[in-house]
Amino acid sequence: MKKLVIIALIVSVITGFAVFQFAISLQKGKDQATQPVVLATQAIPKGTVIEKEMLTTEEVPIEMVHQLSIANPEDVLGRITKENIEANEQILTSRLSDTNQENNNLSYAIEPNYRALTILVDEEKGVGGYLVKGDRVDLVTIWITKENGVVSQYVVENIEILEIGPISTGDKGGEYTSVTVSVPATEVEKVTYALSIDQTPKYRLVLRSPVDKAILGPKPFMP
Repeated sequence: MKKLVIIALIVSVITGFAVFQFAISLQKGKDQATQPVVLATQAIPKGTVIEKEMLTTEEVPIEMVHQLSIANPEDVLGRITKENIEANEQILTSRLSDTNQENNNLSYAIEPNYRALTILVDEEKGVGGYLVKGDRVDLVTIWITKENGVVSQYVVENIEILEIGPISTGDKGGEYTSVTVSVPATEVEKVTYALSIDQTPKYRLVLRSPVDKAILGPKPFMP
């Protein structure tokens, strides 16, 4: 009987100590410093534009916050994922397109339903070398057909220059040799054809005013 009392006392002491330690851990958890972190509410595939419903913000213990995490969802909206992101995962800056477009690959500058296409230019075809990134131009071609002779025609209008190509190193060093433009996906075949048909057409990039958005669609000109 005496042994049972002793055992009961030992068990009660152990239980009391365990309860005490558990209470301390709860209090520590309650007092633990946290930080707001943006999390994914769903799996987000690579190449997805981040939208509001894909995100949530939660308080996370500081020691669990990744150094590349984001606290403000406004800093995430509209950016494009460079990698797959799993549900409940912290959104990291390394997995998103950069807010500074200069640091992104060219592909991140292309709008949906557009394609990037490079056009070779010289001083004559490229507006005397005055084109810069962000300018908008029209593409005009002149070629010879069996039916109509010489024909001049607008191929595509109001296309944006995404990048200026490499600088030549020959006799005319210092001039760029190409421009890469953003072309509507539905116009790519027509533009490619106009630049590469057997008759080797002459073509021009025609610089537009930055405030001129008009699409004229003029008929082909035949002298």
